[in-house]
Amino acid sequence: MIKKLFLLFIPCLFLLASCNQGAKNADVNKADTVSLAVKSFIDSAAKYVEKPIRIEGTVLHTCKEGGKRMFLADGTDSITVEVTTGANIPKFDESLIGSRVKVLGILKEERVDAKYLNEWEAQTKKPAEDHSTGIHSATKGHEDQGTKETLDQINSLRDDLKKSGKDHLSFYSVEAISYTVAK
Repeated sequence: MIKKLFLLFIPCLFLLASCNQGAKNADVNKADTVSLAVKSFIDSAAKYVEKPIRIEGTVLHTCKEGGKRMFLADGTDSITVEVTTGANIPKFDESLIGSRVKVLGILKEERVDAKYLNEWEAQTKKPAEDHSTGIHSATKGHEDQGTKETLDQINSLRDDLKKSGKDHLSFYSVEAISYTVAK
């Protein structure tokens, strides 16, 4: 009798666990989700770090290296927003380029300080190339840049850090929970 109750208990645990996952995702879809525009993203991002947001834009670029990033633009291509894959999204396909997408995600902040730049420089100087470090951009060919270009980028960020008068630079992105292609 106890074995039968135990066998019945196991599926109930899985059911409860899956219900709790749904509750977490439901929290993200509530009215507290803020809609941000690509054009004003940089100006308002700091207020919404680790909060759910919605953003819509045209896919300017998807990264060839694994498809883990895409960049949204709106109007001019001078302003872009980086969107990274979340737990439920394996990759962004290159066929999205030029499409208008709506993204639901969590706003993330990456802080770049002197220590980060030193580690990135040391990694860049190693023989094997690693795309998991560094600041990614939507510029054409950024995945193919060599050591010299990467070191130039690091030095440029060092200059920006000095000019900022702060101990870090902030780069904002959206970790996608879901996205849809707008019709």
